[in-house]
Amino acid sequence: MACCCHVCYVMQFLLFMLVFPLWAKWLVTSPMPTQYWHDSFPKWPAISAVDGQKLALESARDGLHSIEMSAIPKTAEGCNYSCAAWRGFRTAEMNFRVSLTLNDSTLRKGYAHTVYPVLLASADFQDWWVVADRRHAWPSPFWRARTAKAGHSYSYLTDTCTKPPDGKSEGGEQFTGTYVLACVTWSPTAFAKLEKMDEIAESELATLCNTVGGVCGWSCGSTIPSERLPGCTADSTVEVTPTSVAGTTIPNANFGGTVEMRECLDGTSDGKCDTTTGMFKTWTCHKCMYDSTPLDDDTRRLQIISGMKPPPGLNPLDDTSDGSSTPGDAEAMSGKTSRTIYTSLPRFKVLASGISLPGGTDVFSQPRTYLLTSSMSTRGTWQKLYQTNLGKTKLPVPLDSRGKPVLKTWDDQEAVPVTDPLSSHAMNLQAQNKLDIEPGWCFGMQGPLYLVACAVNSTLYDSGFDRFTAGQMAAPPPFNDRCIAVSGRCGHACSADQPAMANCTAGGLINQSALVGPIREEKNQTTPVWLFVYVLLIGFGVKVVMLCPGIFSAYSHCRRYDPELTEALRYIVVCIPSAGENKCTVLRNVVGAIGCMPKDCNCRYHVAFVDEGHRAEQKRTFSKLGDVIHAIPNRGEIASYDFNVSQLFHHWVDDTKKLELKLVKDGYKGDLDADILERISGRSALRRLKREQGWDRTFSPQMLQPLEAAIDALEQDLKVTKKEQRELHKDDVLDWAPKDRNSLALRMHYLARAKPPEDERTIKAQHVAPGTWYYQVSLNPDNNDWLQMRSTAQEMVYGLEHDDPSKRNVPLRTSRGKAGGLNYAENYLSIYADRPENLYGDARDNCPYLFSICDARHQFQTDFFHTTIPYFFNEDQTMNPYVGFTQCPQFFHEMADKLDYLDNNNAQFFRLNCMIRNCCGGVSSCGTNGTWAIQHKPGSLVWEEEKTRVRDAETKRKSKEWVERRTFHESCKVEDTASSLQQVLKGHRSQFINRRLSFGMAKNPVDYLAAVQRWAEGGVVLALQTFLGCHKGVYMVWFTFLFFIAFLVSLIHLVNQRDEDFLVRDLGLIDKDWFDSVIAQITEKVRIVANFVNSENFQRNPELLKDYVTMTSHFTLWLAGLILFLFGVFLLTEILKLFQRAIGCKLCFVWPDEMRWWGRLLISMDNLTYFLWFWTAFFWIAFNYYSVYAKRTYHFNSTGMFSFMLVVQILSWGMVIASSLRYTLSTSMEANEVISLSMDNIWRSTQLFYMSAPLLAYSIIKGVQDYMRYQMYGEDISYWVGGDRGVMSTNLVKYWTLLLIILAIAAWIYYFTSSNVQVGALGSCLIVSLIALDVLHPCVYLWVGSPPSMSDEKAASKTWFQALTDKSWYARQLHNIILNPSVTGLFKWLGPAWFVAMPFLTLAMPYIGVNQAFMMVGSTTNR
Repeated sequence: MACCCHVCYVMQFLLFMLVFPLWAKWLVTSPMPTQYWHDSFPKWPAISAVDGQKLALESARDGLHSIEMSAIPKTAEGCNYSCAAWRGFRTAEMNFRVSLTLNDSTLRKGYAHTVYPVLLASADFQDWWVVADRRHAWPSPFWRARTAKAGHSYSYLTDTCTKPPDGKSEGGEQFTGTYVLACVTWSPTAFAKLEKMDEIAESELATLCNTVGGVCGWSCGSTIPSERLPGCTADSTVEVTPTSVAGTTIPNANFGGTVEMRECLDGTSDGKCDTTTGMFKTWTCHKCMYDSTPLDDDTRRLQIISGMKPPPGLNPLDDTSDGSSTPGDAEAMSGKTSRTIYTSLPRFKVLASGISLPGGTDVFSQPRTYLLTSSMSTRGTWQKLYQTNLGKTKLPVPLDSRGKPVLKTWDDQEAVPVTDPLSSHAMNLQAQNKLDIEPGWCFGMQGPLYLVACAVNSTLYDSGFDRFTAGQMAAPPPFNDRCIAVSGRCGHACSADQPAMANCTAGGLINQSALVGPIREEKNQTTPVWLFVYVLLIGFGVKVVMLCPGIFSAYSHCRRYDPELTEALRYIVVCIPSAGENKCTVLRNVVGAIGCMPKDCNCRYHVAFVDEGHRAEQKRTFSKLGDVIHAIPNRGEIASYDFNVSQLFHHWVDDTKKLELKLVKDGYKGDLDADILERISGRSALRRLKREQGWDRTFSPQMLQPLEAAIDALEQDLKVTKKEQRELHKDDVLDWAPKDRNSLALRMHYLARAKPPEDERTIKAQHVAPGTWYYQVSLNPDNNDWLQMRSTAQEMVYGLEHDDPSKRNVPLRTSRGKAGGLNYAENYLSIYADRPENLYGDARDNCPYLFSICDARHQFQTDFFHTTIPYFFNEDQTMNPYVGFTQCPQFFHEMADKLDYLDNNNAQFFRLNCMIRNCCGGVSSCGTNGTWAIQHKPGSLVWEEEKTRVRDAETKRKSKEWVERRTFHESCKVEDTASSLQQVLKGHRSQFINRRLSFGMAKNPVDYLAAVQRWAEGGVVLALQTFLGCHKGVYMVWFTFLFFIAFLVSLIHLVNQRDEDFLVRDLGLIDKDWFDSVIAQITEKVRIVANFVNSENFQRNPELLKDYVTMTSHFTLWLAGLILFLFGVFLLTEILKLFQRAIGCKLCFVWPDEMRWWGRLLISMDNLTYFLWFWTAFFWIAFNYYSVYAKRTYHFNSTGMFSFMLVVQILSWGMVIASSLRYTLSTSMEANEVISLSMDNIWRSTQLFYMSAPLLAYSIIKGVQDYMRYQMYGEDISYWVGGDRGVMSTNLVKYWTLLLIILAIAAWIYYFTSSNVQVGALGSCLIVSLIALDVLHPCVYLWVGSPPSMSDEKAASKTWFQALTDKSWYARQLHNIILNPSVTGLFKWLGPAWFVAMPFLTLAMPYIGVNQAFMMVGSTTNR
């Protein structure tokens, strides 16, 4: 099963390598959705259908002007200058009326529906603006026909007021349940009959009307359905067929054509009629007044129009002073007036279309129409809708809202003479493909003018676009991406002078070739896109480095512990460095180190406590622990004593493994609880042995009494908290061995190296210099004299330096940090093993030994070495010389995944990254829980020679000096990573053991964040020392780094390459003809596949196909180059492997001889450079906030983004699952233990990515400073103190996370309150909210603590006033709200839910896909 997981991982990794670069290339190659074209201009959506963008181009290719435009006026009289004014004065800005006739047969295609006009203007053919749209078109806002061949229509405008009621019906109910019918006739005879008739029978319509049609129902805003009337449709039109009207058959009828009736927008006034599309029942009725008093002859001769004021100097015709009367005056109320107030239909337009001129000679040149009306009560007969007795009485006049007649002034309106019936009922010829633009906006300044008529489809307004704004800027030509038909006029407007203009013919027409042309799709090749694509590619490169080692198979090893394995070891060491931990913490650690002693160990087993604090109380406790071991009962049998020691310490480890720092009062005030004290002192373990193992029966009280007394003494010592330091300038060493040296393999050592006071004025140098301590070594020293020589150490005083050529000066402390203590212990134990009494006298004296590091807060479990030792051996139980060290994960039991707010367990690193790295043996040491295989050359000294970093004051050269042997690097604060790098450069590898073999006690937040900062700072120093140094094998790291940079450059070149030029061909690296033939074959295959997948789209848009073919060709070439390069590396590596391992030839230089070695070099390079990518978190946070507030200039196709993201998401999670499952299955089979990656771990890793960004930036600054001091002054930068820079680190994270939360809240406030929210802002708000939620737990944890400072009892004792005025109470409430299991569980699944939902959200918000990709490649952490 594990093998299947490995195969799945490899396949998914290879697919990931293919898909992600292809997706990055697609981001900058795929066209932007058409609705976002010309995004730098005000909104004007482009035509989304590809065929639609070709309509105007096809007409231009035929040499046709799709829209005939009236000429630009050449005189000032032809222009209107009143469209703009400045302080009451007219300016040179003008406009004029424009006639537009559409004549484009290509628009007959099904794509073009309702076609609206848009008018654009320019003065220089570069800057364009909109000057009119459908709101300024007359007589309709759209062209009713596409060509002149579509026929003509006839229109007729009715009067403002309908005929007054005849008294048979109430005026208010006149138009309830009504039919209104237009009778259109061509015959003068029929018209004469209609003129004389007051009522028309239904049967007479056949002989009087050639065309009929109308509206019906309940008008004046009624809600009654129109279909209740017989013969009336739901849209309030009269049902008309060639032989029937309103459902009634008309004998001998043969009606033709259609009739429409449309309400005028201003139905109470004469003049221009802009119609609406509302149904009859929504028409707005108004009041009219009719005076039936006959006019005398003088008044009739004046021909004054009713409703209009008389000319100046003439008296009104009635007795009112203002020419009007009010319905409410006394005369009206008394009934003495002949005026009638009634409800009238609004003014409306009758349009007759599809009618043809009948045969014969008895016809009008244009048809006439009468408006007839009928109702349910008069069904079968029709009356005239408008009054016809002109001249006998005043015509009805409309009333305004106050009941006053609507009048027109004589000055503003010409008098309309009374016309004869033939003229008043005549319909006007109207071409359906013609309309006029009467602009309300200015075209521009008088002078050069380009005026373009653009026909837009109705889909423009259906896509959510509302309207154009006055003078809004528009993108320059070609216009066929927005217009389905386009033509233009040019000339000097309102000017007699007409000089030549560019793109303008002699006839004043704009060249069609200048208005239309091939459309190049707009792409997302803007600065923000390039930025985040480059960032994504960098993240992808780092991700590949992280995932690449997983494609190898892990190294095999011996599967089980056998005591015979220890015969191949000189000794085993557990080194316990400590500087500030208290006695309980250290004792817990030492107990674990003793408890994990291998069963039946055939080599000596050392436990070395390295006390960097030089504390006398620790030495005393250590000694009393030795007394406890001495007091363990022994029946006289060697095996019995070994077994009894093992039993006691196994139980002791079990009792103490889950202790915490606060329980052992390390860093906490108070006395130890009695239960904890019994567990730490071993009393609880002894009690369990008596109860469970029968020690009280096996051993007599007299035999157990010494043990109990020793435990009592140890317990009493643990209660003493007084600290003592003595003779810090001297080494303090205490060795413990069992009374019978052969009874037990255990040896214990208390090692406190000299820590002399140093002059604070001098640099803490690693070489001998004034202010430092040193000792002298003869030219032929002996290792056995090492401690004695160190005891003679003295401080070098300026001016009194020793200059004895027969001796060498050796610095007492080259490293004041952890590495110095480890090296001191390693050197001491190697000398200790060389003592005659400690030699075996067999092959073991020349064998390597194991050196395990267990920091004081950790405790090895009893099966630590039973599990670890086999990893240093081959399956045939021979020692493997290539295994440099093993590493076990750190585990803090009190930090459960859901409560590990700061990721103390570093779970993703250990449970995913380390398992991937282990496939090539490239897991880096993490200090504690690491076990090293060390072997020195026989007879080697404990001193070595090196060149100083500081020049000599006299010779001005860097001289050589002796220093103590350094197995572990002392050059920086990350001795573990530095030492791991040294092993990689030697060709050695590591083994990762994914088991909880060590239990730690978690640091407080300040200490942990300080550690994170220290790791990064040390990494910066180590990177500078490596890349700027000349150590052996460093060139391999340089080669690896350059390969990585070349990989990134190739990715960037792949994305940037936009044409058909290929670098390898242009440079002559490949034969041009052969290369072109290969590319042609690839291109042809891609075309075939593309046409098969989306043939219709690519056939309509060959440019798009060309882009995708070019993109695929570039990608194929990049992939082929990558494969060739990797194959070359593989071939060279295998050849070196053959020479070095099979033949046995040794090269004069070190070079990888297996591919997994290259994997280890990649990991080392990653360890040395991971901090360089700290800015990606800042970039991504800033980029999303930029997207919230700034205008978005990039838009992606949702379908393409969804497809790529779904695939990448599946691959990314698939690799995580496959890798995790592969190792959990292996460990479950080997040890029946499963440590798997959980959702909490992935979530915490994402938190750390955002949290640690400022720490990394701070660490780079401090790391560069440290390196400069190290390199220039030879200063020791390998040490730190507890909490070093911890306060600064904590404050950085506290305020940084708080800032992210505040900024997310501000983003949402802006989103809901601002009127200038940009497209895609919602997606960015969601992303910054998720970032804020990611850091919410760490932020609250750092601000309020866990648990909060206020206890439940104290909170319950407070009054409401006291609580509300106490900030601790608020901290407690915040802790209970945020840091509780329910909220934590919700947030834990919020991230995975987001990752699952994100691909589907890209369908609505494609921008989110970029965030998803970034999080998949950007949140990888090194530690």
